[in-house]
Amino acid sequence: MAFYTVMTPPSAEGGESEAVERARLVPDSFSWGAFLLHGLWLLGQRLWLATLLLVLAWAAIFFLQTRFGFHPTALGLIYWTIAFFLGVEGRNLVIRKLTRKGWRLADVVEARSLAEAERRYFERALADEPVAPRIATVTPATAVRPSGALPIIGLFPEAQGR
Repeated sequence: MAFYTVMTPPSAEGGESEAVERARLVPDSFSWGAFLLHGLWLLGQRLWLATLLLVLAWAAIFFLQTRFGFHPTALGLIYWTIAFFLGVEGRNLVIRKLTRKGWRLADVVEARSLAEAERRYFERALADEPVAPRIATVTPATAVRPSGALPIIGLFPEAQGR
């Protein structure tokens, strides 16, 4: 089973139902397109800043290669490292781009295929009672300090007879 991140666009004139219809499901999986054709994949996903950073990184690598003469194995290792990074993190770059544009996380769906994930999301989203995403809120715990002195061994209180 794969996980799909559901991103919905900012609410427009159409309201919440329009946002649900325009939802985008991004699989949380390895991106073979980003791994094999990373420059073209970045351009296809309209990740302009990431494409620019990739071009600048390769320009710096080739400058250093002409200046110091890297071994071809080092260039291959650098290439495949960058490709592996984009294969693993490429989908997260897309999600971050959508978040910067005002899209919000609507749901996370577990399914075997994209069609099944869409069906599950739309069943939940278009139900009578809207399901809010389960985002845990963490509140800082206040430290409770005893008033008297306790016998301490290391960082743990004594077991008292155990």
